[in-house]
Amino acid sequence: MSKPRKRIAAIITEYWDINHADVIITKFLDGYTLNGRAYTSTVDIVSMYIDQYPANDMGRDMAAKHGVALHGSIREALLNGDPSFQLDGIIIIGELGEYPMNEFDQILYPRRKFFEECLNIMLEFNRIVPVFTDKGFAVVQEDIEWMYDQIKRHNIPFMSSSVLPFAPRIPATTGIPYGAPMHKMLGFAYDDVERYCYHTMEMMQSVAENRAYGETGIRAVRTYRDQAAIDRIISDDWKQMYEALGGFVNLRDIEMFPYMLKLPVFVELEYVDGLQAGIIFAEPEGRMFVSAYQVVEGEPPVCVEFRLQNQKPHSHFSYMVLAIERFMHTHIPPYPVERSLLTTGALDALMRSLHAGKEIETPHLHVHY
Repeated sequence: MSKPRKRIAAIITEYWDINHADVIITKFLDGYTLNGRAYTSTVDIVSMYIDQYPANDMGRDMAAKHGVALHGSIREALLNGDPSFQLDGIIIIGELGEYPMNEFDQILYPRRKFFEECLNIMLEFNRIVPVFTDKGFAVVQEDIEWMYDQIKRHNIPFMSSSVLPFAPRIPATTGIPYGAPMHKMLGFAYDDVERYCYHTMEMMQSVAENRAYGETGIRAVRTYRDQAAIDRIISDDWKQMYEALGGFVNLRDIEMFPYMLKLPVFVELEYVDGLQAGIIFAEPEGRMFVSAYQVVEGEPPVCVEFRLQNQKPHSHFSYMVLAIERFMHTHIPPYPVERSLLTTGALDALMRSLHAGKEIETPHLHVHY
């Protein structure tokens, strides 16, 4: 018995070799190999809208290769030649491209704009379908909260994520059972503070949200720069966690590493229930997504790497593509939408804290799930 295939629209900022559109949408179109097995998609990308066409664009060629209709507006892509909206799902890739930056050094990707145009079509034709957006809700607090309100108000099946929670874990288990308490956690970020601290928060949140008593949200975000960041890393509050994580990844010189950072930045997230989270911006040596978790104070931390394939075909995205496909069929996201509300909101607070040089309280992130 053949199973029905879903017809999906892709709404994209830019589409070029190894950018987010490529490592996600190309897998839907071309198929991929994962753990030695070839996969072809169980859904069909039937229409696309691409916002920008740089010189290295590959979106036009991919659309022609696979017979995907390429449209000049989001509305046209969602209608796809029909008088009404008949498609079964939407994938938004709101990452990378030439967009303005605000005073807080946040790149204003049009994620809310893309989502809002899609929402207007769904409401106009009274057809709510699953929406996946890469990556994060939106950029600034106002847009993040607006999107969350619309998602809840209209019961939109919604999925948004970094790829990190889907990446293979080394070792395969964190050693922290589902439902165990958690006292403290620490992770590495690299490359770019805004883009990659988001990945680190998603990595740690995917573990922390399963702690005893459930998620309670984040009370405040603090950032430290330069010598203040170094001092915080080696402080009594974080030294044990840092040394455990540094040993796990075999840093050449654990004592000197904080003084060798290209851009010393340390981030602290204070959760409502007392959980403490730290992020070390670990350029240039710590270019890996690793994190340490401490169940109770004083106990040796458990360390884990979320393993990426940092060359083609970037197979860690294949795990996320499989999850997106299942979401398009079932309308059930693999985790609550509140995770993305928390991580994108915390990232906005992080960037504002860096700009202001002070703690940012986050009562809007007292999120329970």
